[in-house]
Amino acid sequence: MENPGNRADKLIERILGEAEADASAAREKAAESCRAVIADCEKKIAERATVAAAARDTAVKGVLDGARTRAELDGRKETLSVRRRILDEAFAAATKELNALSGSRREAILLALLKKEAAAGDVVEPAKQDRAVIEKLLPQVPVKLTLSEKDAPCEGGFLLQGGSYEKDCSLDALMAELRLNEETNAARILFT
Repeated sequence: MENPGNRADKLIERILGEAEADASAAREKAAESCRAVIADCEKKIAERATVAAAARDTAVKGVLDGARTRAELDGRKETLSVRRRILDEAFAAATKELNALSGSRREAILLALLKKEAAAGDVVEPAKQDRAVIEKLLPQVPVKLTLSEKDAPCEGGFLLQGGSYEKDCSLDALMAELRLNEETNAARILFT
């Protein structure tokens, strides 16, 4: 007959064996689950890294495009500023040259201004340096004008005083009007 202790030992051995087999199967199943979770996490990390890299590239491109656009606009502003300065200098030099004219050329300009701008009864207020010339030219103007005793506050040319108006016929005003009308053409000549 078999010893009851042996049976108990065998039963314990069998229970332990089954428990070890179950534990081993549970460990393997847990390890498999862990490997699946790790693989899933690695996949999600890779996907998020791809999305983050694309977002970073888009952001970098946006920053670079914005910087390029600002640089182009700043360059255009600077170019326009330089062109404006050159035009200012060109017209300032032309105004200086016009004010420096003398003799028959200056007389011709002043006479043309008087004939074009004066109306009968106007009072002519000449620039100090042009007083004698304008006094000499008044008889050549087809309308009756009066010479003011007061000098106009300009370098060259004159002011016309009418009943309710004053016309600035100074050489500076003449150049300012010329600039308004011809600045585009001057820019085309200078910058193309």
